[in-house]
Amino acid sequence: MAVFDSKRPETTAPFRGCPFLNVSVEVPDPGHSAHQLAAVYKREFARRLADIARQAGAADPETLGEQLALLFDGAAARGAALNSGHTRAIARSVAETLVDAALRDVGPASR
Repeated sequence: MAVFDSKRPETTAPFRGCPFLNVSVEVPDPGHSAHQLAAVYKREFARRLADIARQAGAADPETLGEQLALLFDGAAARGAALNSGHTRAIARSVAETLVDAALRDVGPASR
C-alpha cells in the first residue's frame, strides 16, 4: 500500500505523473532505448508488487501485482490529465479492496 501513500511535492508546477509513462508516450518507438527502458521499469515494478503479494500469501500474486501496477499507472495518468495528486488517494482505496480480496483466505497470522 505504501506506493499509493507518497505525497506530491509542494510546488506550483503542473503535476506530470509518472516519468516512465511520460517517456513511453514522448518516445513512442518501441525499439528506442528510452522506450525500452521505461517498459523494463514498468515490468519490474509489477514484478516487485507480485513478489510482495506472494510473500503476503495472495492466491494469484502475479495478477494482483499487475492489477496494482495498472491502478498506480492509471492514477498517475489521470493525475497528470487533471493536474492533481489526489488521484493516488482514490487509487489507494481501490488497492485496499483488491488486496483484501486477494488475501481473503489468508489468516491474520499469515499477513
